[in-house]
Amino acid sequence: MVIKTNSDKELFDKVFEIFMDEYKNSITEKGRFSVALSGGDTPKELFKRLVKSKIKWKNVDVFMVDERYLPPDHVDSNYKLLWDKLLSKIDIPIGNIRVIKYMESLETSRLEYEKEIEAFINVKENSFDVIVLGMGKDGHTASIFPDNLKMTGTVVPSLESEVHKYNRISLSLEIINSFRKKLFILKKDKEEILDLVLSNNDYPSSFVRGNVIYVINEEDK
Repeated sequence: MVIKTNSDKELFDKVFEIFMDEYKNSITEKGRFSVALSGGDTPKELFKRLVKSKIKWKNVDVFMVDERYLPPDHVDSNYKLLWDKLLSKIDIPIGNIRVIKYMESLETSRLEYEKEIEAFINVKENSFDVIVLGMGKDGHTASIFPDNLKMTGTVVPSLESEVHKYNRISLSLEIINSFRKKLFILKKDKEEILDLVLSNNDYPSSFVRGNVIYVINEEDK
């Protein structure tokens, strides 16, 4: 489903509305809600709304979609952005937050996050509800690029290349697709790549399937 908006305010109002509807539905159905959040500049406006929301964070499990292999205080760390813009501003138990840790090696960090994800999956009452995604101008999402597109498992690595800076760790496509709802937030500059993603399977974002919602601002505001 593609939802078109005419301003950034309308874009984030709609994203927040969808998010809150899913939160309320999950709380009603099972008493808990799980969400995976992306970093980058685009979701910052959503985070502002979430900070002011009436969400009962004690009933929410928060996951990271992906992370660059960087110290948590690095300016390009997704964890730093999530902490500064959201997690430090809400009343959420620390045990409800699953983050990708910066450890002695990329593989050690990947394995540690994989354990966190699999421990959550192995509790039969748990389920993945909403994942908030962005899309690169090359059609990637999360840290899913052509080099790790076909990797199987729970959490996958992506090595630095000429195309993208830093080694990275990401939820796999398998896990991304296991979320009940996949919610893309797209600005005006993603119109062209969205059309390409929707029309063929040459891009990583094309492999995000199931209940997928793309909310895009068609006006340059």
